[in-house]
Amino acid sequence: MEFKCSAGGKLISRNTYPDNFDSDIAVGETVVQWKSETASLQLDEKWFKGIHIVLIDIDPTAPEVFLLECSQAQTGFLFCLDGAIEYSLENQDYSPLRQSEQDLNLGSIDCLKFRVNETSQLLYVQLTEAYFKQIAGNVISNTPYTIQSIKPETNLILQHIINDRHEGRAKRLFLEARIFELIIVYLNQSEEKQVLTFKQEDINKIMLAKQLVEQDLQKPNSLIELSRKAGINDYKLKKGFKELTGHTVFGYLYKIRMEKAHYFLSEEKRTVNEVAFLVGYKNAQHFIAAFKKKYNILPGSLNKN
Repeated sequence: MEFKCSAGGKLISRNTYPDNFDSDIAVGETVVQWKSETASLQLDEKWFKGIHIVLIDIDPTAPEVFLLECSQAQTGFLFCLDGAIEYSLENQDYSPLRQSEQDLNLGSIDCLKFRVNETSQLLYVQLTEAYFKQIAGNVISNTPYTIQSIKPETNLILQHIINDRHEGRAKRLFLEARIFELIIVYLNQSEEKQVLTFKQEDINKIMLAKQLVEQDLQKPNSLIELSRKAGINDYKLKKGFKELTGHTVFGYLYKIRMEKAHYFLSEEKRTVNEVAFLVGYKNAQHFIAAFKKKYNILPGSLNKN
């Protein structure tokens, strides 16, 4: 089995593995660093029977397209931990994937293309179809799931995978346990709700609406205004936004407002009144109440040196 990474038609890395990613050692590992005039990239690969994990750090100076190819189709899970990318499976249109979002799962694929124009970090997990079937049973692995926010419990699993410091057999057992947890997340989410079917065009419009929410904190759009700007009807936007992000439109607005406020207060040491204005609250007391409800502390306690 072969796995390779390329950019602009130029080969960056190529590895050959035994069938099913099996290895004579507990966990196989490689680190590849690559730099061109337009980007630098680091690939951290780990693999053992049935599982291939790739941590990808990219720092572009200009837009760049990367291609990941495997000689056999695998079940893929993609997580954007930082930055933002656009990715494509086979010859499909590009889909946006931003920080703290996941596509769980990509389905059975042998080629993943992604376009990046800002510093980003991705985690790409491949499971052989035999391994996935052994663990997940008869769950269909070639039906793509939907883009959605990475939940805190999932993010904790991912951080454990990235920051693992075990050695030998303990490393393999630890990593495989985390992969089991990711599959449990996938199975639970698949069973808890019926996934709405959206055309790729609809997904792109909903993700555009998400970006508009993030950009317009001071003067947020109504649901009708947002749907008009994104070019999608308000019912589909309301349903799709919740399905793809895990939040209602205005629940997501509240989340982003509070995160921005926390940053302005704790890192930039701005005043409470100034921050209230920056995140869209006309009344500072309303902002203080919302912030205390979210973080259980008064905002003024964060901007003190």
